[in-house]
Amino acid sequence: MVSIVTDSDIRSGDPCIEGTRISVLDIKRRVIDGDEDPFAVAAEYDLDGAAVFDALAYYYDNADEMREREAEAAERRRAIKRESERLRAELT
Repeated sequence: MVSIVTDSDIRSGDPCIEGTRISVLDIKRRVIDGDEDPFAVAAEYDLDGAAVFDALAYYYDNADEMREREAEAAERRRAIKRESERLRAELT
């Protein structure tokens, strides 16, 4: 079994597959949201299939926390976009 770990210095503390910087949400976005084959995703990340399924199990076992992290990340992206647009407007 693969361990899912958190480290505040890696990926903003998002749960990751141990020994990698691959987050549970990276796997979720590709397999669930992107409808990609889990084994193809595993191969691209140089993981075994079990690591992908362990990440997905972690996602579902901690669904509320994961949804909250996704919402926070989406808000950060929106804030960055707003700031970029503001800076671009200043330059023109």
